[in-house]
Amino acid sequence: MYFWETQKIITSFYACCAKPVCEKYGLTQMELDILLFLKNNPPFDTAAQIIKMRRLTKSHVSGAVKALQEKGLLAAGFREGNHKEIHLCITPQALPVVEDGLSAQETFGRRLFSGFSAQEGELCQQLYRRICQNAREGLEENEEWNS
Repeated sequence: MYFWETQKIITSFYACCAKPVCEKYGLTQMELDILLFLKNNPPFDTAAQIIKMRRLTKSHVSGAVKALQEKGLLAAGFREGNHKEIHLCITPQALPVVEDGLSAQETFGRRLFSGFSAQEGELCQQLYRRICQNAREGLEENEEWNS
């Protein structure tokens, strides 16, 4: 259980890498995370998808989306033929923020896998993806049991 007990260290280090970007642009961690999620996951561009994929609370995502729209960093709208789902789009004004955020993510990843061979890093990522998939399936099963 060592991994689970120490996972907070990784999360804290990620926040440390992202903090200068948040401070530079006056963003919360959640706001930056949403912009980067949208950049890194183009098919998932609704608040509902962000909530589901990242396991975040609806109120936190809603508040961050609203703040990003007010700052002109995020636009929302309907797609032709579908007026039920609101799709989110990073604005051109947000591009410098996103570039700096991606750079912070790159620094985080480079540091996290420092000393690993390319093969070891890839294997680690494959194993972690499988761990996450198993956890998602466990959550879904648990939600079914509690329904």
